[in-house]
Amino acid sequence: MSSGFAVIMTIPFFYPPISASQGRPEDDVYPRPELAAGFGVSYMAVRDVVDLINATALPSERVPDFRAAAEFFGAVSYPVSKEWLLKFEYAYLFASYASASPFGQADIGVNVHLLSLLVQIVLADKGVYNLKLGAGGGVCFGSMSEKYVTIDDTYSGRGPAVVLEIEANTALGENLYAYLGGNIRWSFIGELSNTAGRIPGRGANGGGTTLSFFGAGARLGLSYSF
Repeated sequence: MSSGFAVIMTIPFFYPPISASQGRPEDDVYPRPELAAGFGVSYMAVRDVVDLINATALPSERVPDFRAAAEFFGAVSYPVSKEWLLKFEYAYLFASYASASPFGQADIGVNVHLLSLLVQIVLADKGVYNLKLGAGGGVCFGSMSEKYVTIDDTYSGRGPAVVLEIEANTALGENLYAYLGGNIRWSFIGELSNTAGRIPGRGANGGGTTLSFFGAGARLGLSYSF
């Protein structure tokens, strides 16, 4: 998945340059309300899930701590001053694991829905491009699906999350921008259980398996300013 990062980090720079006359005038630098959407790649370290898989995996089939996850996101931001904005964001991440054990193939899927409220500061805004730094938190809902020998079940949980991000937008027209971003996340989804209240196994701390994770990712998309 390292090639995914290279594509995400280079595509926006192949757009033809936009002159100042095509964007906002340089003296009109007050941030505007904005909608954004796109996709990305996030590298997640879900410790309890990795431990659960490696506990029964063959030595040659053990999975690494970090796993590439696909990400889709949508966001809306609104300025509260010349330098500060509030941003509400929804993100969806999913990753899959597969490992062989002496008893058969184990297939694990992880899905996470994140709702976050961030405060952004404008580092630069020249009309044809802008750069913002943000931090915030919210709530996340996660699930883990497990197919292993006679097991075919889904376990879910929820918890708080913290996010740090950087966002850059380059003008493609009067209101349309190419969006490029990066983020770091800490999610604290608690113990997982299925509809019957059963847990998938014991986590690293001796309690039930959790879906807490650390992640870092890059994004590519489009944004529209009003």
